[in-house]
Amino acid sequence: MKRIKAAVVGAGIYGSHHINAYLNNDKTELVGVCDLDPEKLDMVKKEYSINTYTDLEEMIKKEKPDVISIATPDPYHFVPAKAAIENNIDILVEKPLATSRKECEELIKLAEAHNVKVGVDFHKRWDPASINLKLELEKEDTGKIVRGYVSMDDIIDVPVNWLPWSKNSSPAYFLGVHCYDLIRYLIEDEVTEVYAVGSKGVLSGMGIDTYDNVQAILKFSKGSTWTVENSWILPDKFPKSNDGRMFIVTEKKYLRSDSQNRGVEFFSDTKTQTPNSYFITYRNNKAFGFGIDPINDFADSIISGEKFMANAVDGLEATKIADAVHESIITGKPVKLER
Repeated sequence: MKRIKAAVVGAGIYGSHHINAYLNNDKTELVGVCDLDPEKLDMVKKEYSINTYTDLEEMIKKEKPDVISIATPDPYHFVPAKAAIENNIDILVEKPLATSRKECEELIKLAEAHNVKVGVDFHKRWDPASINLKLELEKEDTGKIVRGYVSMDDIIDVPVNWLPWSKNSSPAYFLGVHCYDLIRYLIEDEVTEVYAVGSKGVLSGMGIDTYDNVQAILKFSKGSTWTVENSWILPDKFPKSNDGRMFIVTEKKYLRSDSQNRGVEFFSDTKTQTPNSYFITYRNNKAFGFGIDPINDFADSIISGEKFMANAVDGLEATKIADAVHESIITGKPVKLER
């Protein structure tokens, strides 16, 4: 079987996982990596002997990839995604699809015009805990969903040291979109109205002008209401880089999921660690877990022609909610989502 030619744009934290996935997938051939940072590219070239580029159009012209992963920082997905689509290349975009509704809608129109498949890496859909929740919610004896709660929070090291671009994002765009998408996926319903509040102070006091915390109430068309809470100022001593929980009340059942307690704990004199061994684990330089599964599944969907689990419309809906959350914070009023 002929392998599909894959390329990656963005060689940072998550781009490195895409690189590893394509290198270890016997259905794909990694032909190029593009990034604006020459130091990152030097590291990629030294470790993997892969052709590297600082210019996306040059990489497309020389390598002619069948699929491109867009793993650039959140606010900078639109430009490389647009370039790939205009060159008739299927793309897998790290969440969010883009950080504005307008950009998402433009990408969707372009993809339709060029007959290009667009996938969005909402990897929480692949989490075994999420799969179990969905299966339980689909049972007839579970009854109608009444309300739900989701939290997802990061340690402060993430916006301060991991993400030099965090001032151009927020907890809603970096973390909230995961939650918004996961709720939509689990309950198969759309948001009709959003009310949100946000607070600043900790990060702005460090010269990073963005929200510390965002809390939103989402109303869905079938009647359920959900509270979503996101922050990225947890203490760095927290055992994991992030924390998350989900509670769901239905007419007949009460469902709970705790992404912090994954059954593995490490203790030392300086810190307790609770690694999420189901997310991404490296063994013999090969990555495994639900953080890698979407990348391999997208390659499979290109080969088979089957539908990918999270598409451009899913990306648009999550961004629309994030946009509405920000609008509500600014205006202090509920925001209706028109379709």
